[in-house]
Amino acid sequence: MAKQNEKEESIVDVQKVIANSENFFDKNRKALSIGLGAIALAFAGFFAYQYLLVKPKQKDANNLAYVCDYWAEKDSLEYAVMGKDGAEGYLAITENYSGTPAAKRAHYYCGVYFRDNKADYTQALEHFKKADFDDNAVGIIAMGNVGDMYIMLGNIEDGASWLEKAAKAANKSASRDFTGPLYGLKAAKAYLELQKNDKAKSLLQFIVDNYAKGSQDFNEAEKMLAYVSAME
Repeated sequence: MAKQNEKEESIVDVQKVIANSENFFDKNRKALSIGLGAIALAFAGFFAYQYLLVKPKQKDANNLAYVCDYWAEKDSLEYAVMGKDGAEGYLAITENYSGTPAAKRAHYYCGVYFRDNKADYTQALEHFKKADFDDNAVGIIAMGNVGDMYIMLGNIEDGASWLEKAAKAANKSASRDFTGPLYGLKAAKAYLELQKNDKAKSLLQFIVDNYAKGSQDFNEAEKMLAYVSAME
């Protein structure tokens, strides 16, 4: 008899839950419909943005970049950046296709142009800071170039920080044997100028401990390390 009552109570409880659920949906049907509609609209908007705006924009930027790349490979950086014969250059890509991968790469070449062709280190700095730091080919060099531009503009503090950042990124990269000591030495020299000898010593010690003996960078780091240690 007890089992029968428990069974009936269980049935009643389930029925109450179902009834309550139905009442809830009846009372809140409009709000739920609006909520689900808003979610659906958000998804639709996202996909529309991606496939109707972002993707075509990236494709157009890539098509323009092919022409710029051609001129860059021909060592005609002026044409590659500023454009030629009605074709837009890297500078136009950075302005008209901001945020695309092509624009981030174009910023790097614009930085090189303003640094080497115009000696405009302020403009070069702004472009290098917008370059694609995740790009394995130019990302680390772009970081180092940001540091170099700060140094050229007399901001040794920020220059040292960016050069150290480039050195640390280089030490973990496939190009570590070249870029690691290069930016490590540059950062160390900047910190020495700032009289931050401990920072300089740490960078130099890393080069001596982790890179091939006998190389030019190793020899320079070893000499600088001995100099810094003698100052203590």
